Amino acid sequence: MDAALLTWLHGHSTPALDAVFRFSNELGLGRFCIPLVLALIAWHLARGERREAIAWTLVGVATWFLPELVKHAVERPRPHLWPHLIRVSGFSFPSGHAVAGAALYPLLGWVALRGRPGRGRWGYATGLAVGAFVGVGRCYLGVHWPSDVLAGWVLGAALSLAAVRWLSNAPAMSKVGPGGAPPESLDSPGWLP
Repeated sequence: MDAALLTWLHGHSTPALDAVFRFSNELGLGRFCIPLVLALIAWHLARGERREAIAWTLVGVATWFLPELVKHAVERPRPHLWPHLIRVSGFSFPSGHAVAGAALYPLLGWVALRGRPGRGRWGYATGLAVGAFVGVGRCYLGVHWPSDVLAGWVLGAALSLAAVRWLSNAPAMSKVGPGGAPPESLDSPGWLP
């Protein structure tokens, strides 16, 4: 099934799609994700949002290390059904790009829109769409099996959902307003289980 889906995707390849999915590759690389996470940690710290900075630190570290631990435990080889469009190394399961896409971008979308009533879930959904784009790109580029990507999405979504729940269920807001007063409440995460 994995090979059939990859072969089907490859049968629909075009130079334009090659360029689009090479871009999706960039969105999951450490050279893009690490500065993004560090910038968000610094931004939250500058705003006095310590809990958010901790969440980004934990999600960032987990996004980087958990896939590598699983890859070395499973040691699944990458697909070699056609020449890869990008340079890759290491094992295949799970897709680290898919983990990053499903962990970082939904959390970013939720954090960006949580202060607007009812918008946190839309920010999260938008981030999931970016994560889906990154994961599909791994299959299109032929560097991961679909099951690698699915496992990465599950792991990444678990990380982002855990962070959203932790930030949403804080007993007291992590940012302190003037005179020690807590700021206005966050967007309610009633859509979470």
